[in-house]
Amino acid sequence: MTEPSAQRSAPNPEARMSGKKVVVWFGISGVAVIVATIVTFQLYGRPRFVANSRLREGKSNVVYLARSVMACGEKQSALPESSPKVPAQLSQVGAALYASTPADWSAPAFSCVEFQVKDPQAFQYEWERRSEASGVARARADFNGDGVAEATFEQEVACAKVDGKFHCGPGPFRDLAQ
Repeated sequence: MTEPSAQRSAPNPEARMSGKKVVVWFGISGVAVIVATIVTFQLYGRPRFVANSRLREGKSNVVYLARSVMACGEKQSALPESSPKVPAQLSQVGAALYASTPADWSAPAFSCVEFQVKDPQAFQYEWERRSEASGVARARADFNGDGVAEATFEQEVACAKVDGKFHCGPGPFRDLAQ
């Protein structure tokens, strides 16, 4: 009877080396793919991600402002007067964030239902009353500080008396990007 170890052939050193080469090659190519992905994200994805997150602030807050004004209008049976812009000058959000204070949000359009932006903001916000029953919430941003708004979002508000009650609803949302 032959021993099992005697039946095996001696290991081929070249076979082992070619297996190691394949593992090393896959390891290097895997690292190269990861590095290429990171570089591509940094060059193309990150600036786009940052720009989209900045835009998201303006879109969500202008809708929130419009809803707050609608609630105020229904509570008082008339839309509040136009508000001052927060911040007062577009240049205050140009290429920088503006840290507002509670005093910035003291106008009736904001204070009626306690609307305010608590985090540093990249947009200038305002409420413009066009009539007792209509108006527009607006958000504008100057991302590069050149004095021209690169992004403007508007949410219209329309109200009417129905069965003796004042009801408000959202009108069209507009993205007026420059």
